[in-house]
Amino acid sequence: MNRVTATNGEIQVPTAHIAEQSITTTLHIETMNDADTGQSMLLAGTDPNQGDLQVVTVGQVAALAAEAHKKIADGFALALDFEAATRQAEAEKPHTWTIADSDSRMPLNVTCMSGCNGIHPEEKTGISRATEVTCAQYDTANKVELEIGYGDERFGGYATLSVEINSDPVHPDPAKRVPVAAVEVMEDEYIEDLDPDALADVINKFEQRVAAMRIRHTELVRIRTEYFGRQA
Repeated sequence: MNRVTATNGEIQVPTAHIAEQSITTTLHIETMNDADTGQSMLLAGTDPNQGDLQVVTVGQVAALAAEAHKKIADGFALALDFEAATRQAEAEKPHTWTIADSDSRMPLNVTCMSGCNGIHPEEKTGISRATEVTCAQYDTANKVELEIGYGDERFGGYATLSVEINSDPVHPDPAKRVPVAAVEVMEDEYIEDLDPDALADVINKFEQRVAAMRIRHTELVRIRTEYFGRQA
């Protein structure tokens, strides 16, 4: 069986179609006072039985927390793989259509990238440049927004660290046809006037996005595997 175990419980699911895997994460953090010296200590460990508890620094806790977040994201990715492998419905066939190349007037047989949710106006017009046909899988699950601006000026909520997957399916350069990811970021933009609680909220939102980006990484691997399988 597959088992994903976290500190808040255990989920067990049958595996008729995928290889057995197990992803476990435990992170225990506590503060205590030494009975002899009275000195306060910060302790952490990753053994479920707390057999490896030891005195640590805040930096070491941060490293352990980052690894725990990665394991949780890997566990969710495993769940997504399970869903894909055990889905009862037939796999959706890639969307295909034919248009004319506006430069050469030769037909272009377009096969959409797996999971494409972009708009293809050229499908209706029946003509386009081969270099301008683009598939995209937008990060529609990203609901994390941050208020960005200067001083008293605020420009509203901005989606943060969205991961878009793109492919140019009939580009003359074959390398441009391979699905790749684009991360939406901004330079020289700041979130200002943060008190400790507000800074903690920003940190939490970034942590949410990093976990979601790991899932998008899994999706990119899956899409590229499907793409190379079609080429073969």
